[in-house]
Amino acid sequence: MQPEVRLYLDEVRTHLHLDPRTERRVISELHTHFQEKLIDLEDQGMPRAEATREALSSFGDARSIARMMYEAYSGGSWTEALIGCQPHLIVAALFATHVWRYPLLLGTAFAAIAIIALLGWRSGSPNWLYSWVGYAVVPLLITSYMSMDPMTRTVSFLVQGVGTPAPLWQLAALAALFAVTIWVLASTAVTVARRDWILVSLMLLPLPVLGIWIISVTQSSGFFLNALQRLEVRFSRWDSAMAYFCVVLGVTTALFVRIRQRAFKAVALIAVGIVGGAVAATSIWGDMGLFKLIAISLCLLLFFTIPLFLHALVDRDPRSETPLPS
Repeated sequence: MQPEVRLYLDEVRTHLHLDPRTERRVISELHTHFQEKLIDLEDQGMPRAEATREALSSFGDARSIARMMYEAYSGGSWTEALIGCQPHLIVAALFATHVWRYPLLLGTAFAAIAIIALLGWRSGSPNWLYSWVGYAVVPLLITSYMSMDPMTRTVSFLVQGVGTPAPLWQLAALAALFAVTIWVLASTAVTVARRDWILVSLMLLPLPVLGIWIISVTQSSGFFLNALQRLEVRFSRWDSAMAYFCVVLGVTTALFVRIRQRAFKAVALIAVGIVGGAVAATSIWGDMGLFKLIAISLCLLLFFTIPLFLHALVDRDPRSETPLPS
């Protein structure tokens, strides 16, 4: 293959943001069309080098071609949309029925989510996968957060001289847990960002509100409540708010899978993430005032756009992934 053709197809693939299997098909089709165009021009008596330049010119800008191919191939089926929204609906059901307060049932639900996420990851990362991955890491985040007591006691002893430090083995186990958590989150985010930063935002969509809820619950009375506390009005109100929020995320994810335009996908995710996060924070923390609400919205905006900068940092070398046709 001529170097200029390879460079052109490389650039197209860099901006496709499709799953590897679809990218291979798109690049193969473009290569076939190029070869047909090249043969036609050479049959008209045009020299090889000039025919190559003319064929590339007739294809147009590589970014424009990539955008058209993305819009043609990125829209998932209604089946994929339904699968993609399921983890949100599962978590919504956990809140609506208050089942999250039962450790065995909660663990079973998230174990099933993690298994499906792993199977989807190994099957080629379909469009519906990333909402499952976002929830699959939640148990690890909860475990890390709820295991911070040894570190808190040790820091309090070192800084203020209050209490006693945690044993060294507890600190070592906590450090190992934190290292595993950071490695899982970072490696997953980087891998997904190499394909498309929007998918990282989709993966992270439920995490800010879940984080607010987890902190509020654990600071109030612990993560799992006894039978009397389950009747508490405040926690029932929080459960209802979280259930509604997860249903909205499910609808948003289904639309994300179906929508073909990247700009619409990005705007939908960021808007739902910011508005949903602000509404959930207000439901849990009460009236915070305009200034705090704006501050939270800005923090959420930064959170959902960080993947864009991550994508720029880890943008792949297109030659390192799918081989081009020879």
